[in-house]
Amino acid sequence: MNTDPLSCRRPRRTATARLRGGIRPAWLALLATAWLAMLAATAARGGEIRVSDQRGLLEALAGARGGETILLAPGEYGALLLLAHRLPFSIDYPAPVTIASADRTRPAVFSGAHMRGGRNFVFDGLRFDYRFAPGDKIHKRPFDFWDSTDLVIRNSVFAGDVARGVSPEDDGFGWAFGLSLRGSLRARIEHNEIHGFFRGLVMGRTVNGVVRGNEIHSLRMDGMNFSRSSGILIEGNLIRDFRRSPSRKDHADMIQFWTANADTPSTDITIRGNVLLSGRGGNTQSIFMRNEMVDRGRAGREMFYRNVTIEENVIVNGHLHGITLGESDGVVIRNNTLLRNPAAARGEDLERRVRIPRIRLAADSRNVTIEGNIAGALPEAGPGWRLHDNLVVQDISPARPGHYNRLFRDALRGDPRRLESYEYLAGGAADRPGLGSALLRPGARQPQFGPRGRRRRYQTLPRNADSRRRAGSAIAEPAGQLRERRWR
Repeated sequence: MNTDPLSCRRPRRTATARLRGGIRPAWLALLATAWLAMLAATAARGGEIRVSDQRGLLEALAGARGGETILLAPGEYGALLLLAHRLPFSIDYPAPVTIASADRTRPAVFSGAHMRGGRNFVFDGLRFDYRFAPGDKIHKRPFDFWDSTDLVIRNSVFAGDVARGVSPEDDGFGWAFGLSLRGSLRARIEHNEIHGFFRGLVMGRTVNGVVRGNEIHSLRMDGMNFSRSSGILIEGNLIRDFRRSPSRKDHADMIQFWTANADTPSTDITIRGNVLLSGRGGNTQSIFMRNEMVDRGRAGREMFYRNVTIEENVIVNGHLHGITLGESDGVVIRNNTLLRNPAAARGEDLERRVRIPRIRLAADSRNVTIEGNIAGALPEAGPGWRLHDNLVVQDISPARPGHYNRLFRDALRGDPRRLESYEYLAGGAADRPGLGSALLRPGARQPQFGPRGRRRRYQTLPRNADSRRRAGSAIAEPAGQLRERRWR
């Protein structure tokens, strides 16, 4: 059985009958009639259309010619099901069709969204609200987009839910996937909030995708997953405060790429200007790009990641995999700042190398530049690599070089959820051009994450998290998490 969560295997056609609130066969005749009526009534392209229920939304889509904005009144719209091969009208529009909330303070709510095909869709200012139901699998995808072209999802909230009645290890923790994209061309996921799921965002076989300005938090396992994708820009996102199950062996990652079971590698990847903070949540791997096909001896250079740039990121966490990259060709890792969360430096953890974020790169990688980074440790240079102007720092002893107290504003005692705690001391060794992330320069403008125009929130818990979980240790480490992954 294929267990790859980014698999692009076609779903069974019978699955549509199980979608609560979706289009059922009785809708087809109604839609066909509505479509013809809308075609007759719509003489010009563009304009606003106001609707108040799912039927009105589908009628508006049937009559859209491209350029329209469909404004949804506040309320519940059920599960939106748009399967191109089953609709009596085309959803390939020549210009963007926007589906937006009429009132951003009371957004329209969808309990599910399943879209297959379609071109030029924009979802703006909506709420996608998953509610756990008995029998839901952990890999359930309540908001799933297949084979879309020019899809934009922005200024929206994907709200997760916790498991109940599954097992003592799972109950009270995030369940299902937040947002799933498979086989997309030119997708843009911008300024959304995703929280409370098992995994936040998963993207497979995506070409020319942009993930920018999102806030992702309170997840049980992974923030973002990518596989078999090219032309990917991950920029200016905040990933923070995971809510992990201490008794599960989840290997949690904030941003992860992999090649396991893949026939093509991911290429042309830029990870820039992101803020990855474990905060008061569980420790995780931060940017982790293992190349399983190569390091297991199942493929050669044809499966190397290619053209990877990782720059200007801030990582504050409690795991050695700060930036870890498997076998690659064409790598630039520059101007990143990797620090340890002080909560991961207590007691016996103080000198444990597994708790100190660092930069690691598979020895067989080619055409590598690592420059201008601040980190707990760096890799040894391989043949032809360029390593220069990096600064190694530590929080173990004030008597040793590179101690945090001489470099950062309040890295050992400040709020671990706020960038200000890690600001470079003016005039210090870290405060010089071309070194570390510019996000931590004194006086740097603080970036904004999540839906535009919304006040930022911290310490958000998944819905229905019980008091036992709230009172538990904020940095409890799941069993098995401390095993260091070794390269061949």
